[in-house]
Amino acid sequence: MIYYGRECQIYGNQDADVYIFCFFHDCTSIVESLKGNYCLIAPVIKDWNSELSPWPADGFGGKGEELEKWILSTMNSSHHYIIAGYSLGGLFSLWMYGRHESFVGCISASGSLWFPGWINYLHTINRKAVVYLSLGRKESKTKNKLMCTVGQNTIETYQYLSKNNRCIYIEENGGHFTEPDQRMIRGFKWVFENLSIFFE
Repeated sequence: MIYYGRECQIYGNQDADVYIFCFFHDCTSIVESLKGNYCLIAPVIKDWNSELSPWPADGFGGKGEELEKWILSTMNSSHHYIIAGYSLGGLFSLWMYGRHESFVGCISASGSLWFPGWINYLHTINRKAVVYLSLGRKESKTKNKLMCTVGQNTIETYQYLSKNNRCIYIEENGGHFTEPDQRMIRGFKWVFENLSIFFE
């Protein structure tokens, strides 16, 4: 359906207090696992390398700010917001959470934290939220000199965010394409269990 001028998949109740922006290839299994009153919005992403990269890099269009503007245009103060994603969607979600106080929860499953400039941006984040990070144990075992940094960068992200956030880092079995649905579901379960600190 068209939601605020953009094609999206919408799940749940649009009158709910909790709104979720999710960047994943198919959110059906996530929705089936969730309990409670929420609205999940999954924008249709036609060019992941461009739309979900926060700034330009070799092979990446850096049009994240355009998607950011659209997300902000849909938000209002009556809702609590969570942002979640896998791979580049996980990178984009962390970037957005770091820029906007409205996000009380963030899930980055197998996030592309090898992305050039990520660590520099990370150290500008100064806010509190519930943050879930996960990565497959084999994901950094690659000959690609850029992508092999994902393990250390994810650990550094966890160590930095843990200072101010309720944050967890989970090492998953396998590589980047191992059970992505289950990784996302585990992330949502943990975030929802820990979000009560914001709603008390």
